[in-house]
Amino acid sequence: MATVNRPANDVAPGGQLPEPLAGLGDAVEVQLRPAPGDRGTEIAVRLRDGSRLPVAAAARRATGRDPEQAIRAALRESKQLIETTEVLHPDYPPTTEPTPMNKPLRMATQQGRREGRL
Repeated sequence: MATVNRPANDVAPGGQLPEPLAGLGDAVEVQLRPAPGDRGTEIAVRLRDGSRLPVAAAARRATGRDPEQAIRAALRESKQLIETTEVLHPDYPPTTEPTPMNKPLRMATQQGRREGRL
């Protein structure tokens, strides 16, 4: 779930969801509702099948094929598109040379790009 600082008619004008959410297709259910305290709109997204075994979910997550990762990325990108009209990405290429000492940080940053903020 994500809260967007915009009214519902700005989030999905004419019933059209932002491209990252629309790209998930019929595999997900999307609900829009007013955020508490009149603070915009809440976007809730969930898989339609809903039932998954935790062991299988852990294996898909480790291999980068977890559908919930795609949902989180689509929510994050949609929020950015709605609020700023662009998807913000970290600067690339990085400004430092790759070394054995900074490899753990590079790996965490790579994972963070899929999962959101570290």
